[in-house]
Amino acid sequence: MRQSDKKAKRPRKWRPFYNFLHDFVKITGGPLTWLWLRPKIYRPYGTRTPKGAVLISANHRSFIDPLTVLVSFPFRRLHCLVTKDLYAKGPMGAFLERVHCIKVDKDNFTVSAFHDVVGRLQNGHAVVIFPEGEVNQTRKGEILAFKSGAVLMAHKAGAPILPVYIADHYKWYQRQRVVIGEPIDLTETLGKMPSMAALTAASDDLRARELALKDYFESLPIYKRLIRSKKQSAKLQGETQDE
Repeated sequence: MRQSDKKAKRPRKWRPFYNFLHDFVKITGGPLTWLWLRPKIYRPYGTRTPKGAVLISANHRSFIDPLTVLVSFPFRRLHCLVTKDLYAKGPMGAFLERVHCIKVDKDNFTVSAFHDVVGRLQNGHAVVIFPEGEVNQTRKGEILAFKSGAVLMAHKAGAPILPVYIADHYKWYQRQRVVIGEPIDLTETLGKMPSMAALTAASDDLRARELALKDYFESLPIYKRLIRSKKQSAKLQGETQDE
């Protein structure tokens, strides 16, 4: 076998300095990001994050959600799906690629992106996906319908899905609150050759589990205090405008 063939078949994780920029950014910028977001983690089921391959599925309420997920799992190298629009802005594309981001077109998820995600999962990495497909700007905090691609990729790679709920925050400086659910083993529920109907049902079940995490958070006393604070802030703002 030629030397060039050996190099081509070498797994990406073994390339020299493959993790250097990712780790450098996380070590230098992570503490500052953590101090800004101050994530409070809730684990209602008491389960820990699976080791090895895992697809982390989170709702998408703001543009800082990727940062929130990153600092919520400080001891994992996360590979995050990022819209191709960010890659078109100068050197940003090269930077995102070197910190393990995966370029995707949210309107046309390509086969190459699909295989990229599956390949990283099969190599034992943790991948972050927002299955709503866009930033959810609904006022009531509802979770949009999930696209079935997340379930299909996890099943193809034989990796569990970890549902995560990121609570709404009303001010940029407020503490981020994250609820982490139980891992979902799709091999038990879907089998080897799932139908499209089965994949859709599994996607609906994933969304239902994230809604259950949302309901759990909204049952906590802190949620009521946050809502009360929001109403008081809105009232003061209205009085100021009237003056």
